[in-house]
Amino acid sequence: MSTTPAPRLAPISEGLAFTMSLITCSLSFLPRSAQTVLSTFFVGGLFGLTLVPLSLLHGLLYLVKMHYDLPSYSILYSILLLTYVVFVNILDSTHMRPLMKGVLRVPRNVVERRSMMFWMTHFDYFPMSIHSSSGLSLSPSKQYVMGVHPHGIHCWALNLLAFPDSPLDKRFPLVSAGTMTGLAATVIFQIPVVRELFLIQGYADARRAVAQKAMENGRNLFICTGGEEESMRTVVGRDVVVLNKRKGFVRLAVAHGAALVPVFGVGISDLYTTYSFLLSFRMWLQKNTGVALPIFHGRFLSPLPYKVPLKVLVGDPIEIDPTHMPAKGEKPDPKIVDLYHRKYIEQLKEMHKEHGGGRVLEVL
Repeated sequence: MSTTPAPRLAPISEGLAFTMSLITCSLSFLPRSAQTVLSTFFVGGLFGLTLVPLSLLHGLLYLVKMHYDLPSYSILYSILLLTYVVFVNILDSTHMRPLMKGVLRVPRNVVERRSMMFWMTHFDYFPMSIHSSSGLSLSPSKQYVMGVHPHGIHCWALNLLAFPDSPLDKRFPLVSAGTMTGLAATVIFQIPVVRELFLIQGYADARRAVAQKAMENGRNLFICTGGEEESMRTVVGRDVVVLNKRKGFVRLAVAHGAALVPVFGVGISDLYTTYSFLLSFRMWLQKNTGVALPIFHGRFLSPLPYKVPLKVLVGDPIEIDPTHMPAKGEKPDPKIVDLYHRKYIEQLKEMHKEHGGGRVLEVL
């Protein structure tokens, strides 16, 4: 299936994305082993990525200030931050406009190609394997809603569904066919650099209207259904998924006749050491404000995860009976949604029982 390049991002986002591409392009000339560690460190410390271009900006401003009489840094940074906030919240709605089927964001020049080469090395960091039933085929001509579990501190299995030519895409070429759209929380699209990286990978806002539009555009969806709450409940040695009341993705699949596909990353919960300090307060804060504050560290007390083997399980599609689909414009029958929600949980448990290394899957 041929793909069409995605339209450019808004100028501010293009500028930030290209700045990050310049940095990662330069890192792509390091030895492969160094690239693997650095790309994994960046992905693991995703929300600290803003510091990378900010440090570059700070250095440039300092050099300019040596030759020109500029206002203080605080004023300059305030102006830049205000400009970005206005841009994100008022002027730009790229994250609310999911791509059409067959559209893929691809590198457009040597800098972006080298940058993508750098990011792809993070798949070499873990001993990683893909497990599915023999003969499983996921066709780009069909529609799927894929739930990804568990969130962990970082849901590494999501990356397999976001990067063309990832180990999972090589098995099931849905990303490279330009059919995959990831859904992410609105707050993701308000963080400089992080926003741009998610947009480049074709993510869209997880709001219901945006998800429905993506389905209407013929896209396949993938989402880490447990979200921030699941992240807060991450504990080494336990596999916990927050799923009992998360039915929106099932409702979406039933409404559009898209098959449900469970994906589970065995080992994701063990990638970081987590702490329960003030957990009750942090859970209250997450529930009432949406702000998740997990306390964790990986190797060397850093965001670099431990080198734990990851087994990514891909379940058989749970097909939606056409007679269970609602009329166009109507909501699915809650009883039908509950039926497929139960089927989904049952299959997730069966997958985990077979490959989970003897652990019990805790479904909350």
